[in-house]
Amino acid sequence: MISKESDIWNLPANKKYRIWSQKLLQERIEDKEVVKYVVNDDCYCVNPATIALYQFQKQPLLGKYKSVIFDCQQGIILSCRSTKAHLTSFSQRCLFAGLEFQREFARHINLAGHNVIATGRLAYFSLRSYNTGNIDWVALHNMVGFKTLRNNVTAFETLKHNQFSYIFTYEDCSRHIPHKVSDSLFFNHALYLLSTSHLEQNLGWQVKSFQGKSLIDQASYFHPHQSLKELSLKTVMSELLAKKHIRYGNYLADYYELPQLLDAHHIAYANSRRPDTLF
Repeated sequence: MISKESDIWNLPANKKYRIWSQKLLQERIEDKEVVKYVVNDDCYCVNPATIALYQFQKQPLLGKYKSVIFDCQQGIILSCRSTKAHLTSFSQRCLFAGLEFQREFARHINLAGHNVIATGRLAYFSLRSYNTGNIDWVALHNMVGFKTLRNNVTAFETLKHNQFSYIFTYEDCSRHIPHKVSDSLFFNHALYLLSTSHLEQNLGWQVKSFQGKSLIDQASYFHPHQSLKELSLKTVMSELLAKKHIRYGNYLADYYELPQLLDAHHIAYANSRRPDTLF
């Protein structure tokens, strides 16, 4: 998903530094060849050029950095913010209707687990459920493939640049990682279909299709599923909004310990809704 205009990767080009892991980061971060590409940036924003994120929350790198991010344009980013903070900022800044919409849509297409934050053309995959706290992440839209290795290690390979690619490895991975990656790629694809369908059929836009070489464009991962034609962006959003109001009513009743507030809230909410009509 890295744009063609980004012709220069701001990462070490020596084959010695082709493979990376959390452990290798600790060993190499002060190497002369690596330091040239290192940037301190607590304000870093996750973006399409983000490749991988490693968390060091429990044992900060160099005594203070809670995360390290690989970015093909900006280099190797050292940050005092956690991976959780970085992805939370991305979600709040960029996601349409936030993570709650992503969870609701996943429910509609019968997907369990929370391992991906996606936009349809970007997919950030967490090696464990992102509800578990600070974890490692990998940008599937910048990866061409992955393999599960011995000792619960998973390796992801980036798109090639001038016949050169990078390998990012992650330890202590679940044996279900292949299934989780497949589900995450399907989720991203389904979200893309939902969005483009709404833009083209309802808003009259013409969306130009793009076929790249990354994982998000490999149709072999789009496993068989129920038709998405019956789903619409507005339907999912309407149900999400209704659930938010129901949850608010439940919290209100619990807070004041007045169960009767539930019925009162439902009536008030129904009466307060403006008719979706010109009349």
